[in-house]
Amino acid sequence: MRLSEHQCVVECECGEDAQQIITVPTIIIPSHMSATGVSAYESPVSGKLITTQRQRANDLAASNCIEYDPGMKQDADRRVIEDEKRLDAAVDETFDRELSAMPGDKREMLVNEMANGATAETIRI
Repeated sequence: MRLSEHQCVVECECGEDAQQIITVPTIIIPSHMSATGVSAYESPVSGKLITTQRQRANDLAASNCIEYDPGMKQDADRRVIEDEKRLDAAVDETFDRELSAMPGDKREMLVNEMANGATAETIRI
């Protein structure tokens, strides 16, 4: 309905005249936000002030970056855990292979040392 079609006076349920109040929706933009919805920031690469989506896209492209997605951190953390598991499995496989290739008396001595409390430490270089 158009504003001009509204009646200024309407009848209330009690039979009296009542003023009809019409308001226009108001959008409040925080002072740190630009009208484009981009939080203004200083580019960490160029030092330029970024205030629009276009400036942001150009800044990301110029610095060979991509838009950050909060899920990226979880993906990176998951990849680190998976890589650690693969590396641990490779270390275990190498240890088992080397143990099998050891001469019997040397292998027996290592097994006895481990049974008596000796520990092996994996050092990554």
